[in-house]
Amino acid sequence: MNKKNIFKIVLDIAMIALFVTFFNIGLLGFKFHVRGGMIFGALILVHIIVNRKWVINITKRIFDKNLKTRTRVSYIISALLLVLVCTILASGICMMKAATYDRVMFWKMLHLGASYLSIAFIGLHVGLYWNFVMNFFKKMFNIKNSGTMSQTIAKLIVVAMLVLGAYNIYTQGYFSKVSGTLSYAAQHIIPQDIEAPEGGGHYEKESLSFLGLVNVYGSIVSVFAIGTYYIDSSIKNNKKAAKNNKIKQAS
Repeated sequence: MNKKNIFKIVLDIAMIALFVTFFNIGLLGFKFHVRGGMIFGALILVHIIVNRKWVINITKRIFDKNLKTRTRVSYIISALLLVLVCTILASGICMMKAATYDRVMFWKMLHLGASYLSIAFIGLHVGLYWNFVMNFFKKMFNIKNSGTMSQTIAKLIVVAMLVLGAYNIYTQGYFSKVSGTLSYAAQHIIPQDIEAPEGGGHYEKESLSFLGLVNVYGSIVSVFAIGTYYIDSSIKNNKKAAKNNKIKQAS
């Protein structure tokens, strides 16, 4: 078993588990939320360092016409996810230092919006590398080629995850949260003379347990990951079929 791959998987799982806790500040307390953000930033840096060869190589070739479209898309998604994470960290710091209600709310909405949008990009990222993840666990647990029964069970699990994820996207108003927070931030980029409304005017806070957070946001991640995986697989199969047809016609 490749130790580097083991480290990558453990690092990714730790990052996702830590990220999920951020959606309920009351879960482990505000101090942990702040310190956890710093730790998360450090883990992101480690993640980039571990994958530095790929990052450097693709960065140099990003405008190369011979670079595969899938690789370019993967790079762009990873880059945008990094931008979102940096936005989350920076907006969190600015929110704590803001002196007016207007600036507090601007940074808060940007902080929340980037966090919610990151969920989708994490799913896209996971979906593109799902084969790597599955192959890793197959080797770890010595799982051989799947039979008919295991394939059926796997398909049922996928359907269940999609149903659960779709349910949580709807009941949690996921897309409304993304658009609402980011729209507010976009409309308040320029400082405005706004006072806090009576009652505080706080944005609705999460009150889920860790398992509840995993259920909600983990299932939402799975919707984007599964969708990305099957779209990616379909494109690969179509290219493979087209290539085989050309070979048959040539022969």
